[in-house]
Amino acid sequence: MINWGKILVYMLILVVSAFIILPILFTIVGSFSAYWGTSMFSKGWTLKWYQDVFRYYGDTILFTFIISLLTVLINIILGTMTAYRFSQSSSRWMKLAEEVLTLPLGIPGVATALALIQTHAMFREDGYLILIGHIIVTFPLMFRTVLGTLRTKNFKLLDEGAASLGAGPFYRFFRVILPSIRSAVLSGAMLVFLLSLGEFNMTFFLYTPLRVTLPVGLYEAYASLRIEIGSAYTVIFLIIAIPLMFLLHKLNQTSALTRNGGS
Repeated sequence: MINWGKILVYMLILVVSAFIILPILFTIVGSFSAYWGTSMFSKGWTLKWYQDVFRYYGDTILFTFIISLLTVLINIILGTMTAYRFSQSSSRWMKLAEEVLTLPLGIPGVATALALIQTHAMFREDGYLILIGHIIVTFPLMFRTVLGTLRTKNFKLLDEGAASLGAGPFYRFFRVILPSIRSAVLSGAMLVFLLSLGEFNMTFFLYTPLRVTLPVGLYEAYASLRIEIGSAYTVIFLIIAIPLMFLLHKLNQTSALTRNGGS
């Protein structure tokens, strides 16, 4: 007997996959085409557009990596230590503060950018305001990821056991807790890096002509009708982002197996 429900599900998966993948494939092919247009496949192939990306946007890519890496490093310190402190308390005020710390995820990037410009405009010229904005926007990802792990029963017992042996808060955090939650920290770091790498809404209002990030440069490439360069730029972004997404998936699987095995 034909299972029409299963066939319908498979067809739906196929359609959605094609809807997502075909534009990406078209962009990849177009980035190697010598001419972008209705007959682009008959004009030959070239690597010129990739050369142009690194010629015109090499500094932009480097600046984006610096911003994203600094955002990750700062949030590893701030996010994990804050999550550790919050995991030790069940106070109503701490729960309220927890919700406040996750507000940046629900606030439009435009509002965050305008608020930062009004309060910290002196940091905009050198790109520091972009870094501050990225830290604020991505902090909840690290904070929530680590806090969710620290609130499991096993980590509470581990912390209490170390405290009963005379270990102080800093020793317990750096020598006992942090090594035990490295999968969660790495997972949060990947989330922070990916969000920082692709952040556009807020950064568009914070960048200056000398301090441009990768997504803003990508927008400028397409907005100036340099479609071939924009396509090559997109492929470079995908080369960076897709492996990180697979790594994040593996880290999440490892973290889930660790929690299940220890429960």
